[in-house]
Amino acid sequence: MRTESLPARSKVVYVIPHLSSEESEHFAHIPAFLAALGARMDVVALVERGTPPARLPGVRKVISTVGRSRVARLVRAFSAVRWCARAGYRTYFLRYSRFLLIVLILTYPLFRHRILLWRSGTADLVDGNRRRTLRHRWNDLFNTLLARCAHGFVTGPESMVPVMRARWRIPAHRMRLLYNDIDSDRFAPLPPDVRQEARHRLGWDDTEFVLLFVHRLSFRRGTRLLVPYLDAVRAELNRPVRLVVVGDGPDRSYLEQLGRGRADLRIMGPVPNQQLPSLYGAADCFLMPSYEEGFPRVLLEAMSTALPLVTTRAGGSADVVGPDYPFLCDVGDLPALIRMTTEVARLTSSEREALGARMRERARERFSPQHVASMLEDIL
Repeated sequence: MRTESLPARSKVVYVIPHLSSEESEHFAHIPAFLAALGARMDVVALVERGTPPARLPGVRKVISTVGRSRVARLVRAFSAVRWCARAGYRTYFLRYSRFLLIVLILTYPLFRHRILLWRSGTADLVDGNRRRTLRHRWNDLFNTLLARCAHGFVTGPESMVPVMRARWRIPAHRMRLLYNDIDSDRFAPLPPDVRQEARHRLGWDDTEFVLLFVHRLSFRRGTRLLVPYLDAVRAELNRPVRLVVVGDGPDRSYLEQLGRGRADLRIMGPVPNQQLPSLYGAADCFLMPSYEEGFPRVLLEAMSTALPLVTTRAGGSADVVGPDYPFLCDVGDLPALIRMTTEVARLTSSEREALGARMRERARERFSPQHVASMLEDIL
């Protein structure tokens, strides 16, 4: 009897810039995605920095290139690439990792691998009061040269494809579309009793309208707007208002100074991603006043927890929430951010529930790890 052999599974090396159990960056979402991807193909996870676990669900092997010096990291990275080549892994997917990208470009003549590079956003935007330095220009040129060495340039959402193509001067045939994903089981609405307990634990009164900002604390993310925004929203609403800021970055000391002595403004600093679902679930409204974005995963986190949000159209934000989302305004439009926030605060309970359910369903349908894994499989 003849037996038909099963088709060989695809193989991919997924490069993770940073991973640890207390991860506060968006790389904490990657393990759930790799579990979904591992159901479709053979995956090796190559971790550049952090304290990665020995095993990840769905991943055949976890390789760490963490080292105490650049030389040590370089040696470990070369050894990892050589092992992957011998094991038949010749396609690499990288998220932003410049170090591993350089290693792969230098070792290409030896191992003939394929490089897929993900980037989204225009992170070169600087404060309008600052000038672009020679170092900025050199980094732009160097990063452009590196990006053009990749065999495929991957970005998302849809509106960012032409932006990234122009920004990095990538030929059209090398461009690929891929979404960010969100684990809707982990980022889920809290039951009413759990939500109330979470608010009390955080010191939030039941009568307060709690605004949540989760992002890097920098000019690009609109952090200079937060204090005037809070003051204006408080003046508009006939109820207590609190703004909770989660994240770290160059504007943290600036915000801490402005918030000193204010009970309505709390700067929490970086919070492990594993603790974020309870913050989203306990808040009343999420705010993203960014000047610049790519594919903001914080919007996916808020949507998945059914938290009403107010955001600018920065980067691909409109693609994420949908063009008909009612609380979407132009970049830098502070009066619109204030007006939309007061409109969210005045929604009835049924209106809030309907809006939250609609956004959660969008997150689950379009941005699930399973759907995004299927998109990546098609790219490979």
